[in-house]
Amino acid sequence: MRRGRRYYETFPILKGFLFVAAVVFVFAFLIYTQGVVRKLREEEKRATDIFANLYAAAATSETATGIELDIIVEDVIKKTNFPVIITDTEGEPQAWKGVGISSADTSETTQAILKHMVAEMDRRNSPVPLVSEKLGGIFGYLHYGESTAFHRLTWLPFVEIGVILLFVFIGFLGFRHIKNSEQRYIWIGMAKEAAHQLGTPISSLFGWLELLKARTKDTGSSVVEEMGNDISRLDKIASRFNQIGLTPRLKNENVVPMITETIAYFQRRLPQLGTEVKITGTYEEVPDIPVNKELLTWACENLLRNSLDAIDKQGGRIDVSVRSASNGKAVVIDFSDNGRGLNSKQQRKIFMPGYTTKNTGWGLGLSFVKRVIVEYHRGKVFVANSAPGKGTTIRVILPR
Repeated sequence: MRRGRRYYETFPILKGFLFVAAVVFVFAFLIYTQGVVRKLREEEKRATDIFANLYAAAATSETATGIELDIIVEDVIKKTNFPVIITDTEGEPQAWKGVGISSADTSETTQAILKHMVAEMDRRNSPVPLVSEKLGGIFGYLHYGESTAFHRLTWLPFVEIGVILLFVFIGFLGFRHIKNSEQRYIWIGMAKEAAHQLGTPISSLFGWLELLKARTKDTGSSVVEEMGNDISRLDKIASRFNQIGLTPRLKNENVVPMITETIAYFQRRLPQLGTEVKITGTYEEVPDIPVNKELLTWACENLLRNSLDAIDKQGGRIDVSVRSASNGKAVVIDFSDNGRGLNSKQQRKIFMPGYTTKNTGWGLGLSFVKRVIVEYHRGKVFVANSAPGKGTTIRVILPR
C-alpha cells in the first residue's frame, strides 16, 4: 500500500509543480511582452499624432484652397494607414478614408455612421482644427483613430499567451500519455510475470491432487472436490493474467450466468472467510452482449471482493442486480453493499491506480476493473451513489 500511495501522492504534486511553473512562465512572458508592446504602441501613437498634425498643416496652408485641398486629401491623406475623417465646423463629414466606407457614399445612413465614428475617435484623440486665414479662421476639423499596426499590437500579447497555453496543454497531454503508457507496460509486465510464476506450482498442485485422490478412499469427498475447484481456479487466474496486454476476443454472451457463477463461488467460501455477509442477486432478462468472459468475470470478482472488504459490521449485505438499460442499448450491472461508504473525495479517486481506503492493499483492484470495462469492453464503471456509513453502489454499463 505504501508504494501505491507514494506514487499516487507524488504524481499529482509533480503535475501541480509543472502547472505552477507554466503559469509563472506565462505571466512573466506576459509582463515582458506587455512592456514591449506598450512602448511600441506609444511610438505608433506619437507617429499617428505627428502625421495627423502634418495633414492638418497641409490642409490649412495658404495654398490649400478649393481644388488644392482636394488634391491634398486625395494624394496625402488617402495614402495613410489609419482612419481619418474631415468634418466642417458644423461636424458634417466632408472627406474620409480607412473607415471601411466608400468615399463616394454620401447617404444619410453613411453620414450617421461617420458621425458616430467621429465621436469614438474624439474620445481617444483630440481633433486637430483646420485653420486658414483666407477662409476666415477654422474651417473644419481632422479626426483620426489608431492605425492597423496599433490594433495588432494590442492583441499581440493575448495571441502569444494563447500559443503558449496551447503548447503547455499539448505538453501536458504528452506527459500524461507517457505516464499512462509506463503504467500500462508495468501492469502488463507484472501480469505476465505473475502468470509465469503461478504456472509451475499449479502444475505441481494438479499432480499432488491426483495423488491425493488415488490414496483417498472417498473419492467423492467434498474437501477434495473443492480443492480441485480451487486449483482449477488458480489455473484460470494464471490464464487471465496471460491475457493482459493482448487484444481480448469478445463474444456475444449473456452476462447473467457469469454473475451467478461468481456469486456462488463467493457464497461457498464466506464461512471460511469468517464473515457473516449475505450475497443476493436480482436478474432481469437481458440481451447477449459482446464480452470476454474471463476478463469480465475477473472484474466482477474484484467488485464483489471490494464490497466484502467495505463491510465491517454484522448483517452485511451485498446485492447484485442485472438489467437492461432504459434505451435497450446496454446492460447495467449494479453492485450494492451496506458497508462503510465513501465520501465525495473518495468517490473521485476510487478508480485511480494506487489509491485505496483499506489499511492494506495496493489499490489496483478497482483500477483494473476500470481498465477491463472501459478499455476492453468500451463500457462505463462509476460510483452510482454512496454515503459514509450507508454503503455504496458501483454501476457497470456494458454496451450492446
